[in-house]
Amino acid sequence: MTRQDYAGYLRLERLLSLQEPLSPAGEDTATGSAELFFIVAHQTSELWLVQVLRDLDEAAGALVNTGAPAAPDGIEQALEHLDRAVAVLGLLADTVRLLERLPVQRFAAFRPRLGSASGAQSRNFHELERCLGTAGEGGSPLYRAFCKALAARGTSPEEVCRLGASGAGAPHRLAEALLDLGYRFWQWKVAHLVLVDRSLGALPGTGGTTGGSYLLARARMPFPELRAARERLHRQDPRA
Repeated sequence: MTRQDYAGYLRLERLLSLQEPLSPAGEDTATGSAELFFIVAHQTSELWLVQVLRDLDEAAGALVNTGAPAAPDGIEQALEHLDRAVAVLGLLADTVRLLERLPVQRFAAFRPRLGSASGAQSRNFHELERCLGTAGEGGSPLYRAFCKALAARGTSPEEVCRLGASGAGAPHRLAEALLDLGYRFWQWKVAHLVLVDRSLGALPGTGGTTGGSYLLARARMPFPELRAARERLHRQDPRA
């Protein structure tokens, strides 16, 4: 086996050369440090999105194969990936809150150098919205895989919600993991909206969007069908 050191395995020389603030070196050094902070937060977020997308793709694949001959337990496999994706989305929300430590006057100093660059252009984020069904087109492929896995077990989201943890077992844990995923995604979106309002107020975004109002209009909760199935429990007659 070829000897491998830490820096080589992680390609650190290449990775750590990718942070290039546009603030001139001879300018206010505090502004340059703030811009570096901004770049690191967004670059690490993009890397974490790569992991989330990989885990959601693996989860959907495991669920689609549930019930196939000689296939391992797809629900348990999916739970492993979903649990990790939920945790990473929480980390992404924390990263947005961390950006509240970026002083407004520093952001205002380097923001013009962004040109038309905007987080709204993130391909990873748009792919996540497609996977979760919040992009407004075609629904969620992950939720369709969830429904297929339940059908292979002869049940449905409504039945899983009705039976609860003690009656439905692993499928209920899967439903709860999807809901956790949706709420973590929502928390991330809300944290971003708060950050934009604190930093920019009603100013437009650098990518040509309307800024905070654009984010608010796109703040959709994933898996509305699953949430509706849980809500229907409150409309059932307890005497039935």
